[in-house]
Amino acid sequence: MARPRRGPPEEALARVVLDRYLRVRRGEAVTIEAWSHALRWARAAVVEARRRGAVPTLVVEDETAFFRSVAAVGVRALRRRGPPAGGAYLYFPGPEAFPRLFGLPAADRERLLAPHDRSWWQRARRSGLRALEVRVADATETAAERLGVDRAEWEADLRRAIGVDPARLQRAGDRLARPLARARRLTVEHANGTHLLVERAPRPIVVDVGRPGSGAVWSRVPSGLVVVPLRPGRAEGVWEANRPAVDRFAHPPVAVGARLRVARGRLVEYDFDRGGEPFATAAARLGRGRVRAMALTLGLNPRVGAAPEFPELSEGTVGLWLSERRYRPDGPRPRISYLASLEGADVALDGRPWLRGGRPGRSR
Repeated sequence: MARPRRGPPEEALARVVLDRYLRVRRGEAVTIEAWSHALRWARAAVVEARRRGAVPTLVVEDETAFFRSVAAVGVRALRRRGPPAGGAYLYFPGPEAFPRLFGLPAADRERLLAPHDRSWWQRARRSGLRALEVRVADATETAAERLGVDRAEWEADLRRAIGVDPARLQRAGDRLARPLARARRLTVEHANGTHLLVERAPRPIVVDVGRPGSGAVWSRVPSGLVVVPLRPGRAEGVWEANRPAVDRFAHPPVAVGARLRVARGRLVEYDFDRGGEPFATAAARLGRGRVRAMALTLGLNPRVGAAPEFPELSEGTVGLWLSERRYRPDGPRPRISYLASLEGADVALDGRPWLRGGRPGRSR
């Protein structure tokens, strides 16, 4: 495996992504798609692909032409057909001018920003396509101003988090997944008042380290997450988040201090210190008792830092995912999806202490 060499950050990131995540081979076709503001990252990926003997194609979504097209022909006329089948596919999402999408319904916004439609998934699986969404270009001046963070520090956190070897994340995730697979009940506690008892569903525990493969066509970096599906109706207690939840398209975009009470697996009461209006609106549209505790998550990535949109990935963070349905990439999107992150929690498996402050104690 190639070791990252020093150089411009764009080149270093391209080497990591094409080697460690996509594992691009000589002679392989590589499609690289980027919004115009992310071209510096995409150009480096083109050069790295050629250095590895692959055959790259660069597709650029020019933001000026994009928004003129929206004004001229409307949203539904701009259906995205998805990347070519086969080979490897790299996507740098955007755009920098994302506030111009605020007025669109969420479904239309997703249709325009997603690099595929649902009919594409089956073709992609049959072809063996390996697709990766690289979120380093998320750190734009516009978004940083909206979220109240420093753009350069945000980008540096994203680069460091993406640079963590996925093999390291996989080993860490496997160490957590093994005892989880033997357990039936989990208890999460924290000094802030969190006390939640859940039962694990008899479905596979997912260790997501950002590598496409093993039936997963599409991955995202930064990554590093263990996902523990929960048995319907078997979650009881209170959860108090101590990390913010960020959605740049929401009004307001940052939710702080979520307090959630769950009974029989369903959300029955909630409150926020601030920023909970988007969640309240989505929950009210669904109706009382429709929002359920779907999964627990465990963060694996030691280099996420303060990257605002990925608190759940941070090593030592436990998350509670709420939705009204299980997520499937080729199925309907959930109408509500909320991940409440808790740093420094204690977790017990079947009544036996396991994680202290979010990290394993002695090995079992």
